[in-house]
Amino acid sequence: MADLEFIEIPKALVQDRPAFSFDIGGTCAKLAYIKAEPTCSAEEGGHSNGKANQTVKIHLSLYTRDDLDRAFDHLQKSMSESGDEWRKGVVTTTGIGGHQFKTKLSEEIGVQTKNVNEMSCFVQAFRFLCQNIPHEQLWMAPSEQGTELMNRMRQQLHDFVETLNSEDFIEKEVDLGGFPDAEGISGALDTMQTTNDKTEVTFEDMFPCFLVMVGSGQGILLIEKDGSFKIVDGTNKCGRTFLGLGSLLTGAKSFEELIDLANKGDSTAVDEMGSDLTTGQGNDMYSVIPQDMLMFSFGKACKQNIESFNKKDLARALLNIIAMDFVQVVALNAEVHNVQKVYMCGNFVNKAEVMRDEISKIFVQRSGFSVWCSKIEYKFVQHGGFLGAIGALLQTIQKSDESK
Repeated sequence: MADLEFIEIPKALVQDRPAFSFDIGGTCAKLAYIKAEPTCSAEEGGHSNGKANQTVKIHLSLYTRDDLDRAFDHLQKSMSESGDEWRKGVVTTTGIGGHQFKTKLSEEIGVQTKNVNEMSCFVQAFRFLCQNIPHEQLWMAPSEQGTELMNRMRQQLHDFVETLNSEDFIEKEVDLGGFPDAEGISGALDTMQTTNDKTEVTFEDMFPCFLVMVGSGQGILLIEKDGSFKIVDGTNKCGRTFLGLGSLLTGAKSFEELIDLANKGDSTAVDEMGSDLTTGQGNDMYSVIPQDMLMFSFGKACKQNIESFNKKDLARALLNIIAMDFVQVVALNAEVHNVQKVYMCGNFVNKAEVMRDEISKIFVQRSGFSVWCSKIEYKFVQHGGFLGAIGALLQTIQKSDESK
């Protein structure tokens, strides 16, 4: 795991000098750094019209916590043409590992480190990027498979609503027993805005919002228009839980291996769905439940042995549990705090398209039962897994008059 990415930011806003920061979380170590860039032609470096003189490139690299030595080696090789300036001053780090590995960082790289507040780093980086890079580079576009999943679930919910509104149901006075009224569901689905795309939103219109960190754990930050923020909720059942339980269920030893299994798996072989529990016939509410609706996670595993299931299917069913819990926590908090804009970041969504697809599908599913959920506009932040490292770096290189 050493994905190499970069973003370009306006040179006028930062000190153009070699520098780096680490965000070491519960599972991964994220590195953000600026190095001395060789002068290159437009064909070699992709710069034109003097762009190279107007922007600074922040390089991004991802490692597991167990592979810090390789991260240190990569950093020192990357900085080899930058002299010793990058070792001067205090280097900012963040995340729980910033404390745990403080001594190792100092000894291996030869720098003085200071651990800074992780939440502040996320917020500072998010606001900075939203203000200073093109929005088509800020959001992750939905996948074709994710769009298909959402559209299929939306159609099934529409069919469900139409059946509840049908004369057959009305004439027989079917007892819906507290179920949301059909008219409300239909309106919610019609007005739902599935906005995990690259459409541009002005900076002023983005707040108040939730910035949801989806990594080893889940944390929800409420950010106001003035930049103030607070933690409102979260859950410990996220990426680290997925990897831990997934390792026990499948034997997978890495996040990439487990995600690969989940991407190829079929959760309906493990979960009980609407199609497993209803006949599609009859005149009661349960007979017309959407076929693709998840009813009971791991329901088909009751009284079975683990050998009865494919590892790929177990991995996908586990991912669905995490995604379902995630959306529920976000949606309920959005309603409580009257928030309609949700921005998701972290390597569990940034490095796993299948997780983004499931989250999107579940937002649609919940919109069939919650009018408020249908009002949520959500997006996945490009490079969102690096916001902590980028924010820590900005605390040392961002010019003071641009710090907020």
